[in-house]
This record gives sequence, structure tokens and C-alpha cells, in this order.
Amino acid sequence: MRAAHESRSRHADFRIRGLALLWLALAAGYLAASASGHRAVAVGLVGLMAGALVAASGRPAAGLAAGLVLAGVCWVWSDSIAFVVYAPPLAAFAFMAFFFGRTLRPGVEPLITRVARTEHPALPLAMARYTRALTWTWSLCFALLFLAALLSAPVLALDAWSRWVQGLGYLVPMALFLGEYAYRHYRFPNHRHDSIPRLILSIVAVIREAAAKPYARSPKER
Repeated sequence: MRAAHESRSRHADFRIRGLALLWLALAAGYLAASASGHRAVAVGLVGLMAGALVAASGRPAAGLAAGLVLAGVCWVWSDSIAFVVYAPPLAAFAFMAFFFGRTLRPGVEPLITRVARTEHPALPLAMARYTRALTWTWSLCFALLFLAALLSAPVLALDAWSRWVQGLGYLVPMALFLGEYAYRHYRFPNHRHDSIPRLILSIVAVIREAAAKPYARSPKER
């Protein structure tokens, strides 16, 4: 019985990882198509990405059918539903702003505070306040990226818009991450700071935990 359960669990993990890789490949195709101005291809790939998300929920047949139907509809009526091509970056920025912002509710431990606590379990009060402000900064960063992408969509051609949005979407978070990493050494010189590779692993672990438990209480509230 236990062996059968473990087999099903491994199969589910393999399926989810495979779908994740498929979705990333489709997303890469979308980025390339939109950046080169191929609107119909980009819109069709959005439909396939939506189908992959349905499949990831545990309904692979429904996901395949939905993806093919949506891709076909998007391809045939790409001019009529051109707005769909702008959806993925806007949705990504909005989601990330929400993902950080929802942990700023009263009594909930902010996302960056959770990351800092992996380095310093007994987190000093000054560092807790700093990481809360930093969580606000990240949330506002993605909100501003969302607004910039939204406001520039009507005035730029798709290929130009996509290149600008992709550039900002990578460069701004990277600059914030590296700049803050350097600043924290200056701000807290007497505290240990993990290396960037180790910090990234901690961030990934905390994000996975926050996805499952977004409203975890801060230690003093537990």
C-alpha cells in the first residue's frame, strides 16, 4: 500500500515537473514571438499556456483540450482579441505585487522577513523593521512595473512594448536585488550574511512555503 502511494506521488511529481518545463518553454516562445512582433503566434501561445495551467491542476486531458481550443481561437481571431497578447507580463507583475503585498497584513510575517529569519532565527528588531520595509519596496516595484507596462501598451508597437517590458522586468528586479544585497552589508555590518547562491536557495524555499501558507503569523503572534 505504501509502495503504491509512493509510486503515485513520484508520478505526480514527474507530471508536475514536466508540465512546468512545458509551460516555461511556451513562455519562452511567447517572449520571442511578442518581441519579434508576431502577434498571432504570441496570442496562440497564450492559449497553450492557459491549457498547461489547467493540466497542472490535475486534469491533463482537459488541459490539452482547452489549450488546443484556446490556441486555435486565439490564432483565428488574433486581430479581434489582440489585447490578450499583453496579458502574461501584466499578470506576472500584478501577481508578484500581490504575492509580496499580501504578507504585509497586520500580524502576518512579511515575505522578506521570512527569508531573513532563515539566516538569523533570532531576528533583531531593527532587521525585522528593515525587512518589512523591504517587502513593501518589492511589492511597490512590481506594482510600478505593472503600471509602466499597462500605460505603455497603447502607445508602443507590440515588438517595442515587449522588448521594453522584458528588459524592465529583468533589469529592475535584478538591480534591486543586487543593490539591496550590497546595502545590507553596509546597513548591518555586524551580522552574518549568506552568499548570493545560498540566499537564492533560501528565497526559493520561502516562496514555496509562502505559496502554501501565505498568512503565516509572525513569531510574536503565534
